[in-house]
Amino acid sequence: MRVSILLFLSCFFIDAFAQTTTVTPIEIEIQKVDVLFMNKKYNSAATLYKKFYTKVKDEEQQATINFKIAESYRLSNNFKQAFEWYEKLINTKYPDAKILYSYGLLLKNYERYGDAARQFNDYLFEMPGDIAAIRELQACKISGDWKLNPLKFSVENVKSLNTAYSDYAPFLSDGKIFWSSSRTEATGNIIFEWTGQKCADIFQSDINDNSFGSVSKPSGLINSNYNEGVAWVDSTNTTMYFTQCNGSDGKGMNCKIYVSYKQNKQWSIAQVLPFCSDSFSVGHPAFTADMKRLYFASNMPGSIGEKDIYYINHNPLTGKWGVPVNLGPNVNTTEDDMFPAIQSDGKIYFASKGHFGMGGLDLFYTTDSVGGFSKAINLQSPINSGADDFGITFSGNQTEIQKPFAYFTSNREGGLGDDDLYSLSVKPFIFLVKGRVINREDETPVSNADVFAITANMPLKSLKTDGKGNFISELALNQNIEISAAKEKFFKSNSLTVSSQNIKADTTIELTLYLNPIPDQGVEFTLQGIYYDLNKSDIRPEAAHVLDSVVLILKNNPTITIELASHTDSRADENYNLKLSQRRAQSCVDYLLKKGIAKARLTAVGYGESKLINECADGVECNEDQHQENRRTTFRVLSTDYKGR
Repeated sequence: MRVSILLFLSCFFIDAFAQTTTVTPIEIEIQKVDVLFMNKKYNSAATLYKKFYTKVKDEEQQATINFKIAESYRLSNNFKQAFEWYEKLINTKYPDAKILYSYGLLLKNYERYGDAARQFNDYLFEMPGDIAAIRELQACKISGDWKLNPLKFSVENVKSLNTAYSDYAPFLSDGKIFWSSSRTEATGNIIFEWTGQKCADIFQSDINDNSFGSVSKPSGLINSNYNEGVAWVDSTNTTMYFTQCNGSDGKGMNCKIYVSYKQNKQWSIAQVLPFCSDSFSVGHPAFTADMKRLYFASNMPGSIGEKDIYYINHNPLTGKWGVPVNLGPNVNTTEDDMFPAIQSDGKIYFASKGHFGMGGLDLFYTTDSVGGFSKAINLQSPINSGADDFGITFSGNQTEIQKPFAYFTSNREGGLGDDDLYSLSVKPFIFLVKGRVINREDETPVSNADVFAITANMPLKSLKTDGKGNFISELALNQNIEISAAKEKFFKSNSLTVSSQNIKADTTIELTLYLNPIPDQGVEFTLQGIYYDLNKSDIRPEAAHVLDSVVLILKNNPTITIELASHTDSRADENYNLKLSQRRAQSCVDYLLKKGIAKARLTAVGYGESKLINECADGVECNEDQHQENRRTTFRVLSTDYKGR
């Protein structure tokens, strides 16, 4: 679980409830754990509750402990353990309907929106008209739609900066990235009882086109044994505002914003800002570019919900501060609204649990308009997920495809640790090819055929057709791509060329590929268009075009061997016709050899007038068209298992 949210929420002491006059020793111990639970020390509470769970024999009391274990894990974002304990709890007779609501929230974290909606419906049956449950029920449908129709962004884990612990709240400034982390290198050995991790420190790394340098802590006096996080640094890397909770001695009860200045490459002792207080928390600083307005999160008196977004005007010349102003109900909700970030275009980004969201904290933006701040807009999927998504920072605009323009925090599934840093870039346009493979002989679809996509400088991509001969694939951009199909017992199809060059929008190309069945051995067919001059065997130009198609067939189907045969009509001497046909067949083979076809794959046969296909034998009077039927070149497959030599 991200440390910053937790420490920002955890700095409030809640008195334990009154104890009954007669309690057993084990009840006294459980009540001590209840104090930890109510003080939001959830990791410690869950560990101790589990020790008592099997010892308690009373079914009702055991269900209560089960609930507190499940909630401890859910509230510390240990979703796996929370789910395990809620699965147990949901089958008990725990009397409070709020378990249905909390279980629904947990299912949203897993993006199981249909299951979550059923829990919220069951809760509303018990608690009709509950506003929060109605909102969550509506959010389940909206979130499901967003997940099925994500916006065109790519979200990538920044593996070189993340650890097995919490890494969160990045901020970019002048070639550096700052973030907060509870990794093992954090100062001191104090364990934060909400999470079971170390107290967080601020870390930094150089950044250049999404490449990062070594990780270090800022030199000087910023980090302490306690919690520091969520930094904002000016464009010269000489002024840093950051959140500090518990004070440098660990005795503070609230979070405050501090400022430090870099002097001789060292950060100075930080000073608390004057509008902070011991009676409420202030954190998550974010200045406008001119440093005349600071946005922050606080639970100060007058807040709408748990935590609200505020701004306060600032005079950078005199250092004087104005009066905090709440951003109002279009931004702030009855729940947590935190982590403001200011984009160069004036949009104010923040994280919230109270607006329609996909689960946990979602990222939103608002704008400062005449009369107040505009209604918050959800950034949707894939930026938001069922997990917590928060703490965004920007490095540029969205005009460059696949180049990160922002970084943010998420504890979504698939990360390296607890909270992780993620990069955000514009996803390139999609070039989609979809089509069918058809048997040319009978126009039926060819299932399980291989479809190949070949480019000059990209790896071969292959896929299979489905039962209806259909295929679909996303292909690389800025390529000329040859698409072909093949299947056993068929000649490979001719290639069709499609281009994904200069695509300016999502594009789908539809095409049909035809496969010709390979004839059974012994079956021959005539190559139309191969003619010879009288008594000659030279290949004429028009015949070369026909033979080029044979070359293509042989190159596309490298395992077949063929017979090329020549036939004459019955006129002239039988021996002469036989020799002439052999010369003509050989001339066809010679042409194929010059085109690179292996000699072992070719057999030339002259049949002369021995295989007439009509009645025009010697002594039978026929017209020229009838004699032409017999003067032909034929093609016959001899084998389909040639392996080369």
